Amino acid sequence: MPSVYAHEEDPDGRRKVVQPDHERRFAKPVTLQQIRSCGPEAFHRAAEEWDKVGSAMSAARFLAVDVLSTLQEGWSGDAADLGRRVLADLLDEMTIAEQELEAARLTLASTGTGLALARRWVAEADDLARANDLTIEEDGAIGYPAWLSGSNDPESEGEARRLATVAGDIRNLLKGALTYAADVSAAAGRELDRVKDAVDYRHLDDWTKRVVNEDLAAARDLPKIFGGAGGVLLPPDPYDRGAGVYNSESPTDRDRKLAATLGAGIAGMPFAAGDTNASANMAHFLSGTGEPLGLDVEDMLKDIPDFQESVNTTLNGNVPGWEAEALAEYRRTGKPVALVQQTGWQPMSATPESSKDWFYAVGSFHYNTQAKIEVKPTSPGAPPEVTVTYQTHVRDRYNWDHKKGTDVPGVGYVTDDDIQRLHRTGLAQEFDMGGTSKPRTRKL
Repeated sequence: MPSVYAHEEDPDGRRKVVQPDHERRFAKPVTLQQIRSCGPEAFHRAAEEWDKVGSAMSAARFLAVDVLSTLQEGWSGDAADLGRRVLADLLDEMTIAEQELEAARLTLASTGTGLALARRWVAEADDLARANDLTIEEDGAIGYPAWLSGSNDPESEGEARRLATVAGDIRNLLKGALTYAADVSAAAGRELDRVKDAVDYRHLDDWTKRVVNEDLAAARDLPKIFGGAGGVLLPPDPYDRGAGVYNSESPTDRDRKLAATLGAGIAGMPFAAGDTNASANMAHFLSGTGEPLGLDVEDMLKDIPDFQESVNTTLNGNVPGWEAEALAEYRRTGKPVALVQQTGWQPMSATPESSKDWFYAVGSFHYNTQAKIEVKPTSPGAPPEVTVTYQTHVRDRYNWDHKKGTDVPGVGYVTDDDIQRLHRTGLAQEFDMGGTSKPRTRKL
């Protein structure tokens, strides 16, 4: 729904989503020198220290539970009520801290393991270069022996072809290592940033429980993601808190009238034959069930040209690095390889110019394209076959921003604050939306 991201105006007047600073902050390249000099063991030592802190926090939390339980009986009055509230708040903070400490520990340990693999690929490239009298420049360029440039005899030409093949293997190892190390660094930075944000969480309400559980689940999944295991998606950044606590206020006559008006106006929401997503999503919101709702990602890709273009651009930017990583692993193991990669969650928006139906149905959303890169041997002496099979996942939360409004056909001008009240008064309920496109395959 309406985006939690800032917007800018394109020269043609269209809105575009501005990617959050923390997304850009961790998407930085890594150098060969950084990989060679990194100390994966330092990350494992840091993980051990965080484990000690987490154990201490767990012990303290158990003591707090015992104290709070003891104070439930035999102590009454205003001071008792205040003391129990303060201890309950402290217990919430300790519970959050315990889970986030574990997320930090897991992230650090996984990062150390991931960087060790990147360093191994670079070391293998260095060994391969030394064994063949080749040099590796700091920018990854391959230098050939001087004697090769001035010779035209058949043996030299054959050696040149052999060294060109070796140089290609070295490039794949280096590019795979650089891409992989950058991905490990970005994923670790993103997860630790989520842990840092959790310092501000004070109460274990439903929203906080969800976010903290996602943080811990993401940290637990990092080894699978770094190892190319299938079926694992990093969670997107936490949604905003939306309207607040569901059914926490009493509805007014004005709230009931708005709900009825929106319900009556649902039929006016589609903007073209068959475009019923806006009306269907509003109807689900007003049903009040809060159950997740599926999105037709194929239709979104077809109806929102900027979305399809963004998916293609993001995928094209990632595929060369993924291919190099898969080829590096193929060379290292000598066996067929199937690595599962992902672009990470990217912000995207439907606009009234691209699709009014999807603009009202989802507004801004996140997508993540997941790809399986397979490397298989062909005939002896021939290059292996490389294929990419990919799908695009979409996630969104049907909720409403503060201090905004929109003209809804069949209803008129409605403020988001007014619609938020429907959630808090139990007349409607926010819900998660998501879906996945059909798989598509490329041969590289």
